[in-house]
Amino acid sequence: MARKKLNEIHDSYRAVFDSPDGERVLEHLVKVGYVDIPTHTPGDSHDTAFKEGKRSIVISILRFIERDPRELLRQVQQGEQDG
Repeated sequence: MARKKLNEIHDSYRAVFDSPDGERVLEHLVKVGYVDIPTHTPGDSHDTAFKEGKRSIVISILRFIERDPRELLRQVQQGEQDG
């Protein structure tokens, strides 16, 4: 039963994030979620923890929907260069 529920949630995530709107949301999350920049804030462990929490959530979503964070970053960077 738990496996079926997990599969249903996985399918729901994919349905959301495989859409054009979902793709835009993923790109935004990658940009604001510290996926490609350091989370460490010298002298401020609270800010570091906050940033790392955001990063962890974004990476968890990407892994759950079987997307490579590095590939999505390349797409985001390419899109920024194109216009």
